[in-house]
Amino acid sequence: MLSQRLINVLKKLYHSLPKPPSTNFQYNNFKINPYSQLSQSGTILDIGGKNARGCYAFGSPPKNCKLICLDIVPGPGVDLVADAHRLDMLNDNSIDCVIAVSALEHMEKPWLVVDEIYRVLKPGGTVYINTPFVFPFHGDPDDFYRFSHHGLVKICDRFENLDSGFNRGPASTTTHILIHFLANLFSFNRKLLYGVLVDMFTWLLFWLKYFDILIAKYKQAHIIHSGAYFIGRKN
Repeated sequence: MLSQRLINVLKKLYHSLPKPPSTNFQYNNFKINPYSQLSQSGTILDIGGKNARGCYAFGSPPKNCKLICLDIVPGPGVDLVADAHRLDMLNDNSIDCVIAVSALEHMEKPWLVVDEIYRVLKPGGTVYINTPFVFPFHGDPDDFYRFSHHGLVKICDRFENLDSGFNRGPASTTTHILIHFLANLFSFNRKLLYGVLVDMFTWLLFWLKYFDILIAKYKQAHIIHSGAYFIGRKN
């Protein structure tokens, strides 16, 4: 009984500590803001964003736009619970902008999701898709695919390519992988210890991401990248 109380106290103390810094260093700014061409009365569909509510690295939705946040399970910030493979509740050509950040890798058939995005998007509407390439497995509820920056362009080839590439370079990507490798190595197959070590090694090694200031624009930088993105338009 005493040991369980001690464990609970330690857990409470641990969760009260500040979160470690992000390992992501976004060295590359987008040439186009996906929200830039929206009218004040436009409709935005955010697929799989949970409680992000359309707020990402490129900015927040315009104030008077209608925002629909879709996810497969209910939760805070979710407006529409649905499977992105079949968006029958949304009419053809009814959405001005579609956002899908770190979502396609969790879809069983992501090419069908892209087809649905194309169908519901208005002609002239914009789409922003972000996917991981070199990145740890993360089930939410499962994890199926990885896309290089070229692969993401290929799966989105029905859209006009306005901007694409990757904004998480080799230093940031390697830092993230290294942290999880070291945490795994020293966890001795204990899940709780693994989680604590991830935080510890993040505090110790997060600064390595800043090497992307030097190397992220090297010609060979694409060999190790994550955070592939695509900004497109439906013609």
